[in-house]
Amino acid sequence: YLARVKGCFKKLLDPDSGDLPGVTRLNGRLRVEGYIRCIDRKVGKYTFSAEAVGDDAKDAATEFEFVGMATENESVVRCFPATGRTHQIRVHLLHLGFPIANDSCYGGELRQDCTLPLIPHVRQEAHLDKGQSAEPEEAATMHPSGIFLHAL
Repeated sequence: YLARVKGCFKKLLDPDSGDLPGVTRLNGRLRVEGYIRCIDRKVGKYTFSAEAVGDDAKDAATEFEFVGMATENESVVRCFPATGRTHQIRVHLLHLGFPIANDSCYGGELRQDCTLPLIPHVRQEAHLDKGQSAEPEEAATMHPSGIFLHAL
């Protein structure tokens, strides 16, 4: 996979940049290894931890390699998932502090882009007490029609 992330990812490869839990440096790559678990099933939001937390935590590992700068403030990163967990690459990049640039669910910025237009995400919410019958409310939020993460 290729991802376009916020910031200069190359700086993270420097051993003097500090250590993060669950992260090791290997020959020009970073390996994130730990556990992913769902923290909000309604919206499908996941989080990372270096240690297993809760019964639903699943092991996940991804290696990352700096490719180059896309802009002055964004990098292109090659991603090598070793496991196939839901949102794994997105969660691991957020843990590293380099979220996918336009992934508003995981630390990126919601932006208008003619190649990835914003579209409404509609979910239905039922706010009914027992015995009531009414149409459920609809709540719409905007999100990009795609994120800067592409399979090779």
